[in-house]
Amino acid sequence: MPRSVFTASMSLELISRQQPEVVAALYKLKGTVFKDGALSVKEKELIAVAVTALLKCDECLTVHAQKAMEAGATKDEIRESLLVAMYLAGPTTVIWTEKIDEIIG
Repeated sequence: MPRSVFTASMSLELISRQQPEVVAALYKLKGTVFKDGALSVKEKELIAVAVTALLKCDECLTVHAQKAMEAGATKDEIRESLLVAMYLAGPTTVIWTEKIDEIIG
């Protein structure tokens, strides 16, 4: 089955080849946002866990949950961040992926 034009044109790999300055700017922004400030890195990663659950991005959820744990978050804190997402958007927010089970076991 051929890939859609939209999917192929929106891959990060393709963008990084065609417009590396855009990807570099995104990573610079990420580095600026995800450092301790008024919120700790752990708190920011827990927010990212909830948001990526809302966005239903498996890869993003895995990355941010791992980053949250590296920053000191417990499985209970990750579970609660997912409960906040579920409260805001409904139960389908947190039951759409088995990744959640892997993360919070």
